Amino acid sequence: MRSRDRLDELRRLASSKGQECEVLVEPPALPAPQTHLDGLLKEVEQIRAWVQELESNTRLVRRLHSDPTYHNDKQLQEQLDSLVTRSNALGTKALGALRQLEAREREAGRGAEEWRGAAARIVRLQYAATRRLTSDALDRHTHALQLLKDYQLSLLKDQINIASLAITDEECEQLLESNNVSLFVDNLRAETAEARLALREAEARRDELQRVESSLKTVRDLFTQLAHLVATQQEHLDSVEYFASQATEHVECGGQELLKGTISRKKAKKKKMGLIICLASGVLIVLMVLIYT
Repeated sequence: MRSRDRLDELRRLASSKGQECEVLVEPPALPAPQTHLDGLLKEVEQIRAWVQELESNTRLVRRLHSDPTYHNDKQLQEQLDSLVTRSNALGTKALGALRQLEAREREAGRGAEEWRGAAARIVRLQYAATRRLTSDALDRHTHALQLLKDYQLSLLKDQINIASLAITDEECEQLLESNNVSLFVDNLRAETAEARLALREAEARRDELQRVESSLKTVRDLFTQLAHLVATQQEHLDSVEYFASQATEHVECGGQELLKGTISRKKAKKKKMGLIICLASGVLIVLMVLIYT
């Protein structure tokens, strides 16, 4: 509930009574300064926004490819190509930000001053969750592109069968990689207009396959970088396990030292008591000698 500002009312009341009234208004308390966790959470939010956009692009790629008019609509094909390019850029940015987040997690593992206690646990949790989210999104995107490539390859083979060409799978792959269409040209000179149309469609499928292949190579590079991040994280885990085992050994040695100290303390107490008894006996004997002499 917000309170009403009654400053003007108080001033009018004071002036009506002929008295000066000085009203001190304390400025509102400034919000506490942002901590280093704010920057971490902003980075995580940005990465997750990129991942969500990547997921949305993956769904849109599947929807565009499932459109019945996709193979005859140049606009849809260009839209899908732009989506794939944008998705690759998003994956690259997400991995770059994930490396920065890994650096923060590494600092927390080394026990930096600003990353201790709950802050260290937060950065480790955020890094693990964000890395898993990014990996799953890239996996789904790669799967969608692989399905697109397989479907385009199947269409290309169908077009070759329609053209009555004797081409093996290996030759088909080489034809796609070399951008060479001489096999089609030499065999289609005497064919009908329908066969020529099938040739043009096969060439279009080949171009689409090349674009998808390029996108898959980019995504493969992204996965290679992600695997490097996972391997680096495993090295940190091994270091933590080593130091934990060292700490356990030190605790066991400390227990043995404490036991030795306890035994030494008991022996010292016994010696002290014996010395006190001897001194008391000596003093008593001296007193008795003095009394009887």
